[in-house]
Amino acid sequence: MKDNNHSDRFSTPVKLLSYAEKTARTESFISVLLGLLQVTMTIALAYWVASHLHHAVYQSPYQLPDTESWAYLVGILVTRSLATFLQSRIGNYASIKIRNYLRNWALERTTRLNIRLFPRFKVAEVSNLLTSEIDKQFGYFAEYVAHRKLAVYMPVAVLIAAASVNWVVPLILLFTGPMMVVFMVLVGWKAGDASRDNLQQLNRLGDLLTDRLKNLQPLQLVGTTEQEADALFKQSENYRQSTMKVLRIAFLSGTVLEFFAAVSVALVAVYLGLFFLGKYDIGSWSGLTLFEGVFLLMLAPEFYAPLRKMGALYHQKTDAVTLAEHLIKLDEADAAATKEASSCSLPDIQSIRIEALVSGSGNVNRGVHRPVSFELNTGEALLLKGPSGTGKTTLLDTLAGLRTQVGGKIIVNGEVTDVFRQQSWYRQVGYMPQTAELLFGSLRENLTLGCHYADEVLFEALRAANAESLVRSLPGQLDYVISDGGGRLSGGQAQRIALARVFLHQPSLLLLDEPTANLDEQTAQEFMQQLELYRRRGGMVIMSSHLHHKSDFFDQVVDLEAPASVSQSESETQAKTTRETHSL
Repeated sequence: MKDNNHSDRFSTPVKLLSYAEKTARTESFISVLLGLLQVTMTIALAYWVASHLHHAVYQSPYQLPDTESWAYLVGILVTRSLATFLQSRIGNYASIKIRNYLRNWALERTTRLNIRLFPRFKVAEVSNLLTSEIDKQFGYFAEYVAHRKLAVYMPVAVLIAAASVNWVVPLILLFTGPMMVVFMVLVGWKAGDASRDNLQQLNRLGDLLTDRLKNLQPLQLVGTTEQEADALFKQSENYRQSTMKVLRIAFLSGTVLEFFAAVSVALVAVYLGLFFLGKYDIGSWSGLTLFEGVFLLMLAPEFYAPLRKMGALYHQKTDAVTLAEHLIKLDEADAAATKEASSCSLPDIQSIRIEALVSGSGNVNRGVHRPVSFELNTGEALLLKGPSGTGKTTLLDTLAGLRTQVGGKIIVNGEVTDVFRQQSWYRQVGYMPQTAELLFGSLRENLTLGCHYADEVLFEALRAANAESLVRSLPGQLDYVISDGGGRLSGGQAQRIALARVFLHQPSLLLLDEPTANLDEQTAQEFMQQLELYRRRGGMVIMSSHLHHKSDFFDQVVDLEAPASVSQSESETQAKTTRETHSL
């Protein structure tokens, strides 16, 4: 089996679905065989009924079927029922296997993309994709995949059986059958559009609900909860209407297919009736008896039964294609991120030089501080000083590759480098904000971040950050679960865990944003001592702070100043915020 990481494999939704179906190839093959067994038993049943009805009319005196005939009938009915039951069970099992494969396939890509899922994929969209969208394809993989072949094999078997006694009836069936197929295709196009619109409305509803729940408190403060509730109701109505549209198309498809099937069977009945009335004698190989008439009349509905079922299942194909389109979108994002990471590989950071760098804020192409220039080498530390609002955090975001630069150059190892959203840059840079960022999970997960380290290595990093005794005192130690942002850990304890994570992964460049602002003096001194250990190991440190620090730790000090226009704008914004607060 080929590597499914290659996105060109899944250039179309059909290719993706076909590849996923291969995971249940054996089950699909058995399901097709069971379907052929069913149609064989159906033909045998028609033969049994037609022969005994013929004998009942023409045999004098008529004798009831013997024990062997009844046993033959029971065997036919039991075999067909058992084949139907087994086909259903195997189809369910195949559907579970295929859906599990697709879910794992999608999870692999979402895990690799991580935060890069956004903004292309929102939270509600990813949640719907991994749960409801894949689960909705139960019927497609359980029935449609196997029935797609049976819709060809079963009518062919009926045609062969009918052609053994008459050649006109098979022609009638062949003439009317394609009309049902054409109608299925036409309805399928309309159903595909309705299915895509239904999925879009579901994602919109999920995004809207997620956003409003996240910002519930501000909405309550400004008194707009009623308006937002009306907006949610309106979007839920849009989703309901789109869902009903899909159901209407499905019911319309089933009704029209039943109509075509009834008309087609009626044509066969009219032909046979006129033949028995002596209006013509064409079509029969050697005369047409009651046996042949009943046999053909019983086979006619069975010719259309697979096509009718295919039509009822056809709307599930449109849902599956919509899902595959969504998965391909995810695969393309993963392929683009992989290509970006492989094509922009950066060597280990030995030196970084900043020339007249200006960082921007948001989508505004305007600097938030005056141009900054400095040079930093291995084992050196630099302090960014300045009051609040001078752009220290924005500058660190730019150096971390989280923001684009407005002007200036970033020169890494003597070469001008664009670090914005470069995965190889992210792997070499550590970023510690003012409040330590800890995940909802175990301490081990917070330290390793998905990598694998022995416990001895983890405790060595904790020991270097002066956090070993803290972790050993916790219940479960490395398996102790903390909530977002540190949970019950104090600010200083969370900082130690974050610093241990730095020692464990050893980034070449460490960016610190006001790391000691919320720490007491003793904890801050311990933090700086452990930071000195990291620097001695060859790490580079850039730290922002508006507090006074010992100058012997830092090799350079850079004073940041905001441009006059920015300072004036921030003052006006602060005044406006104060007025709004008082008005509330």
